Amino acid sequence: MSDLRMRLARIEDAPAITRLARRVVRRWILPHQPRAAVLALEQSLSTQTIRGKIRSGQRFHLAFVDGVLAGIAAVRDDRHVFQLFVGTRHQGRGIARKLWERLRRDCMRRSGTREFTLNASLGAIPVYLRLGFVRDARPVERPGRVLSMPMVYRVDDHP
Repeated sequence: MSDLRMRLARIEDAPAITRLARRVVRRWILPHQPRAAVLALEQSLSTQTIRGKIRSGQRFHLAFVDGVLAGIAAVRDDRHVFQLFVGTRHQGRGIARKLWERLRRDCMRRSGTREFTLNASLGAIPVYLRLGFVRDARPVERPGRVLSMPMVYRVDDHP
């Protein structure tokens, strides 16, 4: 891999976060979602929404390869991962794992977090299993919402 650098997002990163997240979501998540969920998901990735999340204290860890945004890992309440996206051309290089490790360490340091949750798109379940998450329930189907699998990562399960 070329030059990989990571840092926390700033307000001015919101447009780049939106572009990368929407590209990944359109390619890997939306094709498997109910039509009603698509609009809500797209809105949750708008630049305005991302700015609001950053301002409210939700943390976005960013990975840059050769100065270009390649990945995002975002968390709220120092425990619920709501975005872990790596651009298609950068997948398979360990960037998701590095972002997850950075986010996990940050939350543990800041809040002593011992358990993390996320709602995985069905196609991403194998990635999260490799990162140490386990299924927490059956897939969730709610009208107008993304079809997802609740997953959990317990720090004490990973010595």
